[in-house]
Amino acid sequence: MPWKQETADASELRERLRAARRVFVLTGAGVSAESGVPTFRGGGRTAVWKGMPFDVISSAGMIGRDLSLVWEWFDYRRGVLGSCRPNPAHETLAGWQTRFPSFALATQNIDGLHAEAGSRGVYELHGNAWRARCLNCGGREDVREKPAEVRPPVCRDCGGLCRRRRRARTSSRSTQRRRRSPASAA
Repeated sequence: MPWKQETADASELRERLRAARRVFVLTGAGVSAESGVPTFRGGGRTAVWKGMPFDVISSAGMIGRDLSLVWEWFDYRRGVLGSCRPNPAHETLAGWQTRFPSFALATQNIDGLHAEAGSRGVYELHGNAWRARCLNCGGREDVREKPAEVRPPVCRDCGGLCRRRRRARTSSRSTQRRRRSPASAA
C-alpha cells in the first residue's frame, strides 16, 4: 500500500507541475548530498571538525572570537567542495527556469552547485562558500581571487578583514565555473 500511495503522490505532483505557471523551489543538503557534498551537521552536538560541532564553528560568536579559525574551517569545506559537480537534480532545476513562466529557486546550500548547473538568480539563503564580504566596508570579493596563504583575507578596497558572504543571490555573471584555476580549492 505505501508504494501505491507514493505513486499517487508522484502522479499528482507531475500533474500540478504540468499545469503550473509559477513555481518556487527550496532546496537543502539533500539535493547536493548526491554530488558528494557532506551535510556536516551530523545531528545534535556531533563534532564535525577539530572536535567542534557545526553550530559552534559557523556561529556569529566564533567569527567575533576567532575569525582565522572560521576561515580555516571554510577553507577545509571549499577543499571538499572542489571536486563536487552538479547532479541530475541541480540540472533539472536549472532547466525549469526556461520551462516555467515564473520560476524561483532558493537554497540553504553554500556549495554553488545550482549556479554551476546553469541556474540563474538563485537565492542563497546561507551565502556561498566561494564569496566573501568585508567586515569594514561591506565590499564583496571572490575567495578564489584571494591569496590562500592570507587568512582571513584582506579587502582590496579598504584593507579590512573579510568573512564568508551570507545571504547572496547569484546572477548570470557569477555563474562562472569555480574551478578554472588551480588555486580554486583554496
